[in-house]
Amino acid sequence: MNVTGGSDSILASETAVTVMDKFLKRKNANSKLGPGQNSDPDESPSMSGGQKKAKTVSSRQYSESYLSFGFTFTGDATTPIPLCLVCGEKLSNSAMVPSKLKRHLQTKHPSLQNKNVDYFVRLREHTEKQATFMRKTTKVNERALKASYHVAELVAKSKRSHTVAETLIIPACKAIVNEMLGPEAVKEIAKVPLSDNTISRRIADMSADIKSVVLEKIHISEKFALQLDEYTDISGHAQLLANVRFVDGDAIRENFLLCKTLPERTTGEEIFRVTSRYLEQGGLKWENCTSVCTDGAAAMVGRTKGFVSRVKEI
Repeated sequence: MNVTGGSDSILASETAVTVMDKFLKRKNANSKLGPGQNSDPDESPSMSGGQKKAKTVSSRQYSESYLSFGFTFTGDATTPIPLCLVCGEKLSNSAMVPSKLKRHLQTKHPSLQNKNVDYFVRLREHTEKQATFMRKTTKVNERALKASYHVAELVAKSKRSHTVAETLIIPACKAIVNEMLGPEAVKEIAKVPLSDNTISRRIADMSADIKSVVLEKIHISEKFALQLDEYTDISGHAQLLANVRFVDGDAIRENFLLCKTLPERTTGEEIFRVTSRYLEQGGLKWENCTSVCTDGAAAMVGRTKGFVSRVKEI
């Protein structure tokens, strides 16, 4: 009997060891698969922690009843953003619920929580009128600015004094518009800024824009050619003029490049210095200049100290 009891004890111990080994192996296998996977093939994939049902997010819509809390909406109608009519604060779309809107009114504007809905209706109408006025004002200012540039361009092309816009063009426009369209249209004409200083700034702005466009096209073309001429203006000052020729797409363009005042001694060295400084400021290099054309003056084509000889030394 003792032998049989000992055998039973040994068998039970071996069975327990076998069960423990299987448990440890299964646990080890599950740890290698990761937290979202399961080694048991009988377990349904839908029960796996790695596969979770995607959450659908729906946007809250605005209701006219929210106006009683002092709120309207802004932004896209499909995803409206609550907008407080009192302080202009914007809340998230998730706050588009009566409880949160009411809490904002009670905490931020407690003196208005007992106001009738008609009060907020009038407040909304006032806010909308202000927004419409601002849009119209911005549009008028843009048109007036554009008209100012158009007049400045005409003044520059006519080579007239900058005061002509204020002393002649504006009065003439007002007289014509008053007769043809009436006094209200004259008020719109008066919004166009055309003082002599304004015209001067407009011309400078357009000049800088033209310069940047020409330099950009020269950079794209890489190669360019120069034509220079030196002359004396009516005040007795020497001026250096230069045109540039370059390839623009499928065409060869020629544009005015610079007009610079020269010192009293108009030597080839000074002409070269002024031209080189301008090219350097524009990011251009003499190495990309394929040809130079001049008026044939001694300062330009001198064999030793002429402008052309200095260019050839580069």
